[in-house]
Amino acid sequence: MRSGTTAAAQVGDAVLMAMAPLEHAAQLYISAALVLEGDVPEAGAVADHIGRRLHRVPGLWHRYAERGGRPGWQPQEVRADDHVAPLRLDLRPGESGLDALMREVRLLPPVGPAGGPMWDVLVATGFAAGRWALVFRVHHTQMDGGAITHTLDQLFGHSPASRRRTLFSDAVRPGFRHIPSAAASVLGAARPTSPWPARVSAVRPGSATYAVTGPVDVADLGVPGGSTVSQVLAAAFALAADAWWPLPGDRRVHALVPMDMREPGEQRTLGNHFAPLRLALPTGPPDRVLREVTAQMRAWRRPGFRAALDVTIRRTTPFRAGFLLGGRISSGTCCRAVVSSIRSRHPLSFAGAPVLDLVPAVPTYPGHALSCTLWSYGGRARVAFGAHTSMPSVGTLPGLWDQALRAIRAESPYV
Repeated sequence: MRSGTTAAAQVGDAVLMAMAPLEHAAQLYISAALVLEGDVPEAGAVADHIGRRLHRVPGLWHRYAERGGRPGWQPQEVRADDHVAPLRLDLRPGESGLDALMREVRLLPPVGPAGGPMWDVLVATGFAAGRWALVFRVHHTQMDGGAITHTLDQLFGHSPASRRRTLFSDAVRPGFRHIPSAAASVLGAARPTSPWPARVSAVRPGSATYAVTGPVDVADLGVPGGSTVSQVLAAAFALAADAWWPLPGDRRVHALVPMDMREPGEQRTLGNHFAPLRLALPTGPPDRVLREVTAQMRAWRRPGFRAALDVTIRRTTPFRAGFLLGGRISSGTCCRAVVSSIRSRHPLSFAGAPVLDLVPAVPTYPGHALSCTLWSYGGRARVAFGAHTSMPSVGTLPGLWDQALRAIRAESPYV
């Protein structure tokens, strides 16, 4: 698969590529395990299936490269066979199958060839009786959450063709009046935040850790006229984070909430297209935390604000200035956690077998305490947590998050 053009890389892609040091090669990969049941296909059969659909997703046949100090996306010949491999797990007695699977997925070195596009698909078995998984992994430079859901739709679904628009289309012009506030929001994300968790000496270097909640009904995360899924996710994260490792004070620790700059139904070709927005984590009773989070995030939902962020980041800010700003925003001094919500809108399957569950593994970032991602599929959602450094207590976060969600629903008038 080859195209004759080289596309410019976005500032966010260059920032992600510059992140260091990494604990392991797959640390900045976003992963999604598509759980199925029935006969397990050979890796070659999966590669044949993917090979017939590669042309649909430019992000699978371009690689990130820098020439003359300017990054870009270069097309490459790609063989799906080089990016697909089996993964057999042998569980220890009493070990959770999904946790073991995703822990291995996060630590396993990339399967694809060196210097090629950074993605692969693992055919995983041995984690649960009668079930197997297709695990799609891709470096965060190649794709963000919105691009990944589109990729899964194209590889394992039957989604309708997505539309594209020019930057200064009629859909974007209403956002021009919000450019000053959009610029202020991005600049605000570069302010220093309070250290957390605790002292640096309390965090031991080592392999990144991972944990995931059980499935929860998306309907339990928000209702029309109330809080959105993202707002409830962020509020529950704030409560769980405070219970996990007490926050040093109300709104003193800040997390980043990536905002997709695409319009609904739109898909852009290569790289990342999100804006980093800053959230001050409130403390206190659940109703207050949700109220505070909702008030902060409600401003991001103004009509035209998404488009204003798009114009500000992609056109108004010079690349070098954006790179320096992005590096500062992504540092642990300005951001202690990343909290994001991803939604798969279309049913997925392989060879007629429907995907029964989707389990995410989040990328982890140097200097950040935690990453938290909610991924919804088929009316259910799972929340995954990851830590860059070795913090065994990450395993307690799913239970704390479930408790926080129950407390929010019990005490808040917003849901």
